[in-house]
Amino acid sequence: MEEILVFGHKNPDTDSICSSIAMANLRKNQKLNVIPCRLGELNKETAFVLKKIGVEAPKLLKTVSAQIKDLNYVEKSTVSVEDSIQEALQLMTKENFSSLPVVDKDQKFKTMLSISDIANTYLEIDYSDLFAKYSTTYENLQEALDGKIISGNYPKGEITTNLKEVSELNTLEKGDIVITTSLTDGIDKAIQAGAKVVIVCCGEKDFISPRVTSECAIMLVKHSFFKSISLISQSISVGGILDTQKVYYSFHKEDFINETRNIMKEVNQTNFPVLEEDGKVFGTIRTKHLIDFNRKKVILVDHNEFSQSVEGIQDAQILEVVDHHKFANFQTNEATKIKTEPVGCTSTIVYSLYKEAKVEVDKTNALLMLSAILSDTLLFKSPTCTSRDVEVAKELAKIANVSDIQEYGMEMLIAGTSFAKASMKEIINQDKKVFPVGDIEIAVAQVNTVQIKELLDRKEEIEKEILHEIGKYGYSLFLFVVTDIINSNSLVFAYGKELELVKNAFGKDVINNEIMLENVVSRKKQIIPFLMTAAQNK
Repeated sequence: MEEILVFGHKNPDTDSICSSIAMANLRKNQKLNVIPCRLGELNKETAFVLKKIGVEAPKLLKTVSAQIKDLNYVEKSTVSVEDSIQEALQLMTKENFSSLPVVDKDQKFKTMLSISDIANTYLEIDYSDLFAKYSTTYENLQEALDGKIISGNYPKGEITTNLKEVSELNTLEKGDIVITTSLTDGIDKAIQAGAKVVIVCCGEKDFISPRVTSECAIMLVKHSFFKSISLISQSISVGGILDTQKVYYSFHKEDFINETRNIMKEVNQTNFPVLEEDGKVFGTIRTKHLIDFNRKKVILVDHNEFSQSVEGIQDAQILEVVDHHKFANFQTNEATKIKTEPVGCTSTIVYSLYKEAKVEVDKTNALLMLSAILSDTLLFKSPTCTSRDVEVAKELAKIANVSDIQEYGMEMLIAGTSFAKASMKEIINQDKKVFPVGDIEIAVAQVNTVQIKELLDRKEEIEKEILHEIGKYGYSLFLFVVTDIINSNSLVFAYGKELELVKNAFGKDVINNEIMLENVVSRKKQIIPFLMTAAQNK
């Protein structure tokens, strides 16, 4: 069954993670192969929730970019080092290839064989020492000549002797291969001289059996003498003509198509081998194959903007979006199922989807969704919280056997608000979102705490890390919002060349890069809209 990935936004919070797990469970109940994922490390609050409930963290997803293994067509033809160049030529002609991957006896990639390699070999061939210079097998020889063994024991394995004509019998050594016409005397003399195989070039009706009997194998071929000589050269094993000094670029099937395409443009090569992890050949690809691939199927929860989603989201097929945020710059190549409601938490919407599907919510998923609602609404104190969130939370609490919502919620929030052991980089990037407004970008990071002083005492670290972020990413304004979940206030640390926007947005001066916002806890409703308006009126 085809895999479907469900995930929330980058820098995942409790709602993003819990909604992903609950959504995956819902669709699994509807017989879909849905896997919950995360786009970053868990914050302490979310880690506490998952540990308390006994649920494993979703797998970390770094990209959904199309990979070579997603291509709808990969050429599978290969040649072995033991195959004849005749077989290689026939395959190249049939498939219209200019080169083919060569595999060794263990089916692992060795190098590429090109038409030019074969052509150069023909130009250099000296038939007098053909088998001494180039390796092949008795099997390849018979196949190339399409020969029929009419008497004697035809040998097997590698040919280690010479090829002689009847006229060269005076130099023939025991075990050599002799090629002749149907003349009986020539065949008899070759047998008497100790030939191992005599190749007779004539039709079967014109063949005259030799008078001398022996173990020497007689191979009858229907081609002329000169045609047979040419075909014998084609029996040479591929392994004997390989240019091992020549470097060919190869890919692995896990490689991403975008990267592959860029490399193909720069490399003077037509066919590219694609390898498995163990070095075996998965197939070969050409540039034309890269336009037709199976897109990874995904469900987005708690976000819809591509800038907040996984790398390569533009390559994916978005089957569904479940979100409580505004939609901005959202575009897909096909119809997408969208479920959005103006509520305080995505899990509130996910719960409604369970009801619509008439799928019973178990205790585990009820506690996951309850935790998400309590986190996103700050125990119902956030202005984003709606009566619907409160109603759903109470229903989920009954299913999860949570008798005191406030007590559980406070335990959860407190578990995620100690930053004593965390680096400032981890703290600031725990929940950072970027909002483009015209030609500027505003970054707003937010953390919840029960003790603002714990972070206020680390202001030097805060300033250093934020200035580093501004220098690295070019943000015009960076706000670090520290929200006191007990008193419902937020202390904002503001840096950047557009500090005037903060004053215009909230009607207060920024003093020493700080501004206290009373009764402000929601980034979505109480901070971003005001910044957007100030930026647009600039």
